[in-house]
Amino acid sequence: MCTNGRNRAWAVLLKKIEKDIIYDRKHSSSAVIPFRSSEEKTRHKRKELLRFSREGMKLAKGKILLVEEDKKLSATVKAQLEKNAWQVIWAASAREAEHRMRREAMDLILLDTDLPDESGVEFCKRIRKITFVPVVFLGNTSDGDRIAEALNNGGDDYVARPVELKVLLARIESNVRRCRTYQKGRLNGRILAFCQFRIDLSRHMVWKMDDSGKRRERLHLSPIEYKLLELFISNMGKLLTYGEIYQCVWKTDDLGDVRTVMVHVSNLRKKVDGKDSGMIQTVRGIGYVFYDR
Repeated sequence: MCTNGRNRAWAVLLKKIEKDIIYDRKHSSSAVIPFRSSEEKTRHKRKELLRFSREGMKLAKGKILLVEEDKKLSATVKAQLEKNAWQVIWAASAREAEHRMRREAMDLILLDTDLPDESGVEFCKRIRKITFVPVVFLGNTSDGDRIAEALNNGGDDYVARPVELKVLLARIESNVRRCRTYQKGRLNGRILAFCQFRIDLSRHMVWKMDDSGKRRERLHLSPIEYKLLELFISNMGKLLTYGEIYQCVWKTDDLGDVRTVMVHVSNLRKKVDGKDSGMIQTVRGIGYVFYDR
């Protein structure tokens, strides 16, 4: 994902808050402020600075989807993860979790084995059709058969309760790091092969492939179409919103210009998905998900 623009925005905001704190210290006697004292306002600004600092840290590490029915337990886990610079989205059921996944791109799913509307194992097995992000199970047993069942149905890791925070954090960071390293390694290769096309990242060239896997013809993509394809293959299985796509490809905020993204993606889809296999799936009103089909 493109986070450089957002990180720069946080940096500018943090700098402004710091300047406001310094100003208040120098001009507390003359400044008109809606607080009882300049010290109170300064404390408020410091709290704001800490809050925005934490927001910036969240962007740096990534986003976790916590799927857990127990509200009190979820609040505790969420608070601990956020203190360690992870952004956490909570879902109390499989249905709510799937809804969240279709609206936002996640870096990891922390999944309870027992959900109110579906077992965690069945849910994991089902979502493997739409996402490849790491799934770490949270279970109440250390039974080998239960753990094997979870891992054999799409899980990447299993943590039995009670679990130490440092162990949970280590498992999360290990799985996210491994996933990112894999994606980076794929993109660092000179030529990548997919079901319907082959892309040479060093020469910015794309070829259509036949059913036997042989190169058939070169696809002539516009610069925008090539950037879109590169973005999609680097986020395979992840939902990319219109805004994220616009920011990554055009290097600016979309300002609500969804139509531009839709037109270019439509043109790219016609060129690379000759079989109409659903390679680039539309999530209506939100964005797109790329699959190797």
